[in-house]
Amino acid sequence: MVAEDITVDPSAEQPRGAFKRWLPWLTKGSLAIADQGVFAVSNFLLNILLARWLAPADYGAFALAYSVFLFLLLVHNAVVTTPMLVFGQGKYRERFPEYLGILLRGHLALMLPGSALLVVVAFLLGKVYSTVVEQAFFALAVATPFILLLWLLRRAFYARLEPVWAAASGVVYFVILVVGTAALHAAGHLSPSTGFLSMAAASLITSAILLVRLRPAMATNSSTIRAVAIDHWSYGKWVAAGAGPNWVTDNIYFIVLPAWLGLAQAGALKALLNLAQPASQSISALGVLLMPILVHDREARDPGGMARTMKLSSILFVSGSAAYMALLWVFRFHIFHSLYGNKFSAYDSWPLLAVGLIPIAQSIPNVVGAALGAIERPKLGFWADSWSALCALVVGIPLAFWLGVGGALLGIALSYTVMGILTQVFYTRSIRRDSPIVQPPTAAVPGPPNWTEAS
Repeated sequence: MVAEDITVDPSAEQPRGAFKRWLPWLTKGSLAIADQGVFAVSNFLLNILLARWLAPADYGAFALAYSVFLFLLLVHNAVVTTPMLVFGQGKYRERFPEYLGILLRGHLALMLPGSALLVVVAFLLGKVYSTVVEQAFFALAVATPFILLLWLLRRAFYARLEPVWAAASGVVYFVILVVGTAALHAAGHLSPSTGFLSMAAASLITSAILLVRLRPAMATNSSTIRAVAIDHWSYGKWVAAGAGPNWVTDNIYFIVLPAWLGLAQAGALKALLNLAQPASQSISALGVLLMPILVHDREARDPGGMARTMKLSSILFVSGSAAYMALLWVFRFHIFHSLYGNKFSAYDSWPLLAVGLIPIAQSIPNVVGAALGAIERPKLGFWADSWSALCALVVGIPLAFWLGVGGALLGIALSYTVMGILTQVFYTRSIRRDSPIVQPPTAAVPGPPNWTEAS
């Protein structure tokens, strides 16, 4: 007998190899969406319940205080969390427990003066607006350290490329927050201030669980602390400088609208922005996971891998946001009735389209901004944020003055569009200037980085 000549077509193995290479990426990406999704649903429900159960002016007080909290979140992310996503998968990967312990000390050092500043702000704004605003800021001063601690610990799992634990923590946070808010309402004690305290309680309990899993090493020498502080400040100073412009892009309208039209308008703006949160938070979740992936590509000297990951992410973000916008428009009447009891149904026409534009406009800045962070060019992100803020001040505020809440929404979408264009220009110029030391290898099966090796 003559043995048959059996040959294997190498191309037949490519689909299987591509599947194996993509599966870990898709799994971790799904977990990142699940994590951010659960937290987004938690805060989304809190905002929906507050908007539904509180008077419009009281919900406006909550929105005003929450906008200030977002500024503190941006600063905290800049000097603590965002650098951790870079150094946690890079320089300090082998000493992560000790590294995390140092970051927890830095968190406490930031929160003590931050909370004290919020107490002062509470006294001042109480005289300008109302007692409800004053009480909301007092509660925010108590809640902020615990809420930001949870943000830090969740991102620690992203830095380790283990989003499953961050996703699991979201379930705990969700249950405690929703049950606590409903109990406050049933007891007749729900208010802007107790809403923040409910967030603080949920964050504290969830953080305690995550700390058990992470096991940070708190004992370390002063030279290591100084080294981490220098690294974070060197990387994060431009991100911190961009916190102000970044905050202006999204939140300046919560300051100007109450001054012109009252706190109820701030409540209406927040109620409409709530509808953008599912898409925006999904983009944010994937953007957070995207940075360590791009850092891994950079460390592997694979600019082609970075380009493929960015292209895929951009397509995913934009197409998903467009589909979400279509769903908002088709089901707009049902959405306003079921969520708000028609309290804000006056905005169910073109302002809702402006809401849908915001996640689309945020897509490119999230992708290219992560790439700028991965190649350690946060200064360029600062300049993109600054021009975006300038757009909000020069164009967005006049739009808000002319068109009210709808004009503010258009201003936000336009600012993010400007940010996306500039981040793309800055990234392209940086890549052209920095020629790779090692040419990227030719891969038979293109795809994302090997997650097994990365983790």
